[in-house]
Parts: sequence; C-alpha cells; structure tokens
Amino acid sequence: MERREFLVGVGTLLTSAYIAKAEWFLEHQKSVVPLIKPAQAEETLYFVNTGFGYELRLNTIEFEFPELTFRQMLERYYGVDLPNDRALKISEYRELYYEHGVSPRDLDEIADFDWYVDAWGRHDACNAQAYHRLEHLDLFDYESRGGKRIGGLNFIDGCHPGNDYLGVTADDALSASLLQARLLELDEQIKVELVEDAA
Repeated sequence: MERREFLVGVGTLLTSAYIAKAEWFLEHQKSVVPLIKPAQAEETLYFVNTGFGYELRLNTIEFEFPELTFRQMLERYYGVDLPNDRALKISEYRELYYEHGVSPRDLDEIADFDWYVDAWGRHDACNAQAYHRLEHLDLFDYESRGGKRIGGLNFIDGCHPGNDYLGVTADDALSASLLQARLLELDEQIKVELVEDAA
C-alpha cells in the first residue's frame, strides 16, 4: 500500500479557503464541493463509504460481473489469440488444454466466473479502473516542500501476499473534495461524487 497526501497551498484551487468550503459542504450538504457540472464530466469517480473508509470506483458503484465464453475470457485476460476463420490445429488444441485447461470443444461455452474473477478484478472491476485512471496522474506534489499535507489516498496493489485486490481507498470523506480540486487543476474532466449509502 502506498499512501499519498494532498498538498495545500501549491495549486490554484487547493487552498486553506477551499478546505474550509469543503468541510462546510461535507457537514451541511454531505457532498463534494460542486466544481464540475455533470454535463462537463467525461467520467465520474465515486467515493463509496464501505463502513471501513471509502473505496473509489470509476463510473459505477456496482460490481457488474460479465458473462464471457471461454474464448472471450482467454482473449481478454490471457492474451490468447484464437482464430475465428479456421479450425484449430491439433498442436493448438493441445497447447490450449495444457496451458489453460480449456478443452477446444468448450471454447464457445459460458465460462464459470471462477475462471477469470481474479483477472477481472485487477482489470475491469470499477475499483481497479479507478486505480488505473488515477495511478499515473500527478495528484500529489512531492517536489514542493512547502504547504500543509491533508487527507490522502491509499493506492493498494494487493493488501498482503497472495491477495490480488487492486484499488484506491481513502480514510475520510474530505479527501473526495480535495481530489476534485486537484483533478480540475490538472484539467481532468472527472466529477467526484460522495456515496455514503451504497446499499
């Protein structure tokens, strides 16, 4: 886990006055400071209260599990390029079975979700998409030594050995408004929305 904190007083929006405004909106409106209109937003980043903090989810708060055939699963998550215009050679049949445990006659059957849940969770789940979307943005200015550090995000790539979880969490709701301000400073058209009750 890597925790990164927001630095106040370095950018144009993330100031002490903005923090006071964010605290007011949180206390009175239970929301993020409305800096971006929904029509302007290309994406929505949800801060979902899990009861243990907040998990960030991109474009949906729901975990929408896909139904894939073995062929789709192998192509999407394992990089296996299966020809559609010809029959597989016997050597390809063997390789498919020995490498992935899939019988060629099952290629167009629906795969059990257990076959690809881990790969889906690291690539296409809404929490993993939030991680991928935020990972390379310059959200935190570590070069600057001045300013007050506040709030923050936890970038998690496996909670512990053997765990495949990939996501971004926050310990407090204030970080949602801090993130919204920083995204606008970076000219990212992402609307941040606080979801206190996802049930």
